[in-house]
Amino acid sequence: MAEFTIDGNVYDTEKLDDTQKRVIALYQQALKDESEAVARLEISRAARVELGRKLKELVIETSDDAKK
Repeated sequence: MAEFTIDGNVYDTEKLDDTQKRVIALYQQALKDESEAVARLEISRAARVELGRKLKELVIETSDDAKK
């Protein structure tokens, strides 16, 4: 018996019809996709910050030194 909880209510998937089961599966996939998107965004932001540091170190500061 597979169960899942939504808003504190426990549901038994054995008692659901095929359409209800598909909706639940789509909802679970959407949650998974959302979590993965948030993780990708966090990784992209961290990479951007690090690339900004390297840009400053290797391009901006080097360019400023060349002007002196």
